[in-house]
This record gives sequence, C-alpha cells and structure tokens, in this order.
Amino acid sequence: MLNSDTGKDTSIREGQEGKTQKDEEQKVQSQWVQIVSQVMEKVVSGTNMTTTIEFDNLEVDIPKAIGPDGRDLGGATWKLNGKVVWTTEAHRDRGSA
Repeated sequence: MLNSDTGKDTSIREGQEGKTQKDEEQKVQSQWVQIVSQVMEKVVSGTNMTTTIEFDNLEVDIPKAIGPDGRDLGGATWKLNGKVVWTTEAHRDRGSA
C-alpha cells in the first residue's frame, strides 16, 4: 500500500506488525497450555499444590453463539485484571492399604 504522505510502500510494515501480534498471541496461548499441563500433571500424580496466576488487562474473546431456534445470542469481550488462585490436595482412598 502506498502511503500518500511519504510515498513509501507500507504493506510490508503492516504485514510485520500483524505477524508480531499473531506471534505474541501464539506465545500467550502456549504459556496457558504449559500452565494447565503442569497443574494437571500435579493433580494426577496426587501432589499438593497451590497455583497463583496474576494478570493485567487480560482480554477473553467469547465467540458469538447461535441458540437452538437460530436466534443470535451474541458474543462478548471480557477485560479482566486480578489473579486466580487454586489449590489441590491429595487424599488417600480409605479403602487402600
């Protein structure tokens, strides 16, 4: 795309910015997958643990939903600040030795 002010092609820069944002989104998704995987591994292995995740300006995009009668139920973007804390405890089955 030719910038009318500078006369320069801006499509490469815009493409790089889009790529950078996409790379960042994939990095964040990968981090969440790693966190959930580690927590599940601890839960399955019976390890006691507490996990705290803090976040600022977290945006969660809720996709549009269509109801059973075809009615548009809409979507949303949640913007959150705060933290999530969850604790797991391993308990022995009373019937085991």
